[in-house]
Amino acid sequence: MNRLLTTVVGTFVESWQELRVHRGRVVLSLVGVTIAVASLAVVVGFGSLAERVTAAFNEQYGGRPATYSFNGSTTGSGSADPAGTAAVDDAAALDRELRAGAERYDVRYASEATFVQRDVQFPDGVALVQGTTVDPAYAEMHRVRLASGEWFTERDRDRLAPAIVVNRAFLERIGSPDIVTHPVVRLPGTPDVTAVVIGQVVSSEYDTDPSFYQLANSVATANAAVSPDLGAGRTFQAWVPAASGKAVAQRIAADAERALGPGWTVSADRSDAAGQVDGDPLGPLRWVIAGVAVLVLVLGGLGLLNVSLVSVRQRIREIGVRRGVGATAGRIFVAVLLENVLGTLVAGGVGVMVGAALLGNDTVRGLITQGVDVGGAPFPVEAALVGVGSAVLVGALAGFLPAIVAVRVKVIDAIRY
Repeated sequence: MNRLLTTVVGTFVESWQELRVHRGRVVLSLVGVTIAVASLAVVVGFGSLAERVTAAFNEQYGGRPATYSFNGSTTGSGSADPAGTAAVDDAAALDRELRAGAERYDVRYASEATFVQRDVQFPDGVALVQGTTVDPAYAEMHRVRLASGEWFTERDRDRLAPAIVVNRAFLERIGSPDIVTHPVVRLPGTPDVTAVVIGQVVSSEYDTDPSFYQLANSVATANAAVSPDLGAGRTFQAWVPAASGKAVAQRIAADAERALGPGWTVSADRSDAAGQVDGDPLGPLRWVIAGVAVLVLVLGGLGLLNVSLVSVRQRIREIGVRRGVGATAGRIFVAVLLENVLGTLVAGGVGVMVGAALLGNDTVRGLITQGVDVGGAPFPVEAALVGVGSAVLVGALAGFLPAIVAVRVKVIDAIRY
């Protein structure tokens, strides 16, 4: 056991000493690996951030996997509704039945998600603003994140002054007040409503139009006059497990149809991105990233292999002398292999740090994420692991052939060299 441990430690020490002796050669040979690993770390990190940004955008608009949207319509006395949707009272009945169905099947996250338009009194005049009527669960279903203030709670339904949550453009248009001061805004209607801004959502810098969220089944929605262009329909959403979600959604829709009576049609359609495409929606992006990473890695490995082969041929005399004083073929093989592995491990660490510094830059990260809050570490952990692991793998592969050449060196050849 002691002999084995001594051999292992001795081999590592020999390899490290060789790296120290040949510092110039090592540095030159590993410059390419460092650049390749840094490029690989940046590519993998960029891919990871891009996937998270894509997922964040998809979930903000369509919901998390698997989110189903429910809509209903009724023919009413054998003729279709002129607006193409149920009347206001029927829409409220549909909403009640869908909520009851979600509760019946233990759906934890369910929310109304109806788009509305309301007049808003800004300091520079009245403007028609796009809004969304939601429930508290909507924030978790659609990855809504707050820059300041708070999201809706059940207690907000009973506010005499209804609560709204706005985006940055909305807040800037009313003068950028501090949310903690509970700024108010007038919503003209019949009668007028004065709403309290309780939160500001995190939004992209490209989101330049004012928008707001209002709480379903509250004073705000009770006094809201829905735009005629949008009809009187209401959309209900449920976030269910992807495996059994389709069956649960169909049961909820079927139960609502039976409860509402003849003439009703209730549909359940999947709205999240994963349900809109076959297979993995981010699959093509992953394949492109993998292809670029492999190409970068191969180029770095080929450069290291060439330098290692030249280096071993220049050290034939040294290797022959070591063989002459008793070094075994196995020890020579492992020593030459470890020289490459230890060198590329250091190069990999440096490359990962360079990649982390680049992707950790606020300007670069902002260009990739486009202002979307994706969460997670500034530099993806998988990028660091892939970078270091790839560096070690390249070192082992690039050192294998030179190690074979070193093992075949004979003492007599070294004397003649």
